[in-house]
Amino acid sequence: DFKTSEQVAFYRRHRAFADGVAKESRLLGKSASTQQAASPYSVLQDSVYLDGHTLVSSIQHGADKVPLKLSVSFLDKGIVRIRGQEAHPLLPRFDDTQKLVLRDGGANLKYASADSLQLTSETVNGETVHIVSFKDANHTASLRMTERPWTVEYVLNDKPSILLNSKGLFHFEHLREKPGADGEVDGADGAWEETFRSWTDTKPRGPESFGLDISFSGYEHVYGIPEHASSLSLKSTRGGGKEAYSQPYRLYNLDVFEHDLDSPMALYGSIPFMVAHNAESTVGVFWLNAAETWVDITREKSSTLGNLFRLGTSSKEPTVSTHWISESGVMDIFLLPGPSAADMYRQYADLVEQTPLPREFALGYHQCRWNYLDQEDVLTVDDKLQEHAIPYDVIWLDIEHTDGKRYFTWDSGKFPDPV
Repeated sequence: DFKTSEQVAFYRRHRAFADGVAKESRLLGKSASTQQAASPYSVLQDSVYLDGHTLVSSIQHGADKVPLKLSVSFLDKGIVRIRGQEAHPLLPRFDDTQKLVLRDGGANLKYASADSLQLTSETVNGETVHIVSFKDANHTASLRMTERPWTVEYVLNDKPSILLNSKGLFHFEHLREKPGADGEVDGADGAWEETFRSWTDTKPRGPESFGLDISFSGYEHVYGIPEHASSLSLKSTRGGGKEAYSQPYRLYNLDVFEHDLDSPMALYGSIPFMVAHNAESTVGVFWLNAAETWVDITREKSSTLGNLFRLGTSSKEPTVSTHWISESGVMDIFLLPGPSAADMYRQYADLVEQTPLPREFALGYHQCRWNYLDQEDVLTVDDKLQEHAIPYDVIWLDIEHTDGKRYFTWDSGKFPDPV
């Protein structure tokens, strides 16, 4: 009985945008591998420059004319961070996720030396391309950004690996004044209010979602974005196939009793971290956003942007394409280059810190069930564990120990002696 993607207004808007891009591509005679030609976002002229370890630029929708500030920062170990929002936002967007998730709140991230980065610009097939090249012990890498349309490609050891907006699905809903005072009507689906069953969600800030396609070239399998009762290798959600899901993966923390199996529905936790792996290499994407997020996955064999950049990509590569859509916040993405799975997870740990060692009692057996009726019930379970010589370190109480199921309260009637 939880929401499906069709019942979520911001997902519907992005899905309609994506379908419009696909339709325009077909009208232009473009294949799926060159669909980026239909993207309405371009880099503003003369806005690109390298400021120390960060490539700065401004991009803009051809019709909206609201400039977005985009920064691409180069970190230690080949990690690339891409952030974007309005150059002059009407209101501050929520941007505290990094303070809560990143090591030291993101204040002490290790950046690449500015001397190790080189920016060049060239014209390829009539298109302006900005290239930042760098090298370390494990990578000979470059990040390539086209202007019209705006796309980004992370090239590792001469192979295009992670592609952004190659499908043209980047869409950023800029903050705006609420229409209506002068008779103007905002036709956006559910932009200021939407209803799910008997609940109405008002949105005084209006639409502020954003979406982006991220493709993994040369990979057939992607993993991660827990928590879902799904297979280890994430299934396709669009494009058909008997194993494909009919819904995108949802990232939204929910307490789900008797959840479905083999389903992309949301569960208890949400970690927007995805891994692409093959026999030769492993790369990762960390989508740093705490808002409700939906992720579509498709698979194909397609030519990459390597042809555009004259990288000698002559055959079609297996590609996993993903479409990330978040309800609000700042676009903040980390690209993790690996090349091994161990390298990639070390890079992730550098960002979010390593898991602390558990306390000794946490390694033992923990007893829990929903639910224990009262204190006598708990003590009976303890007696039975002792009677049958079953050692345990912890017994957990569920919601029934609270007063009226209100968090941070205690039912002193059912549990008179908490000690």
